[in-house]
Amino acid sequence: MNRDVRVAVLGFALLLPALVLVSTGLLHLERPDALVHPMLVLGGLLLALGLNALPVFRVRFGHEEGALIGTVSLRLRGTVLNLTALSLSCLLLATITAYLLVENFQPR
Repeated sequence: MNRDVRVAVLGFALLLPALVLVSTGLLHLERPDALVHPMLVLGGLLLALGLNALPVFRVRFGHEEGALIGTVSLRLRGTVLNLTALSLSCLLLATITAYLLVENFQPR
């Protein structure tokens, strides 16, 4: 199994607690207490985001004529699973953040 595929599978496994939390909230189901610890949900979410960003994004720095030049490129070929896990983690993070903002901030 390729290294990128293993990272993607690990990323999907780390996304399971956040996916269960968001799914049970949207479907108005009883949430399982074992999978709802904030450290498990947010830690897995951020770790999956970071792990799957490494194969997809390429960051390079160089020195040219006395200036520091930085480039960020997106690699699409061969990283479909990583891109899917990265997109899902961004979507779940945005959903949880939106819920936190809507639930906790009320107009005065």
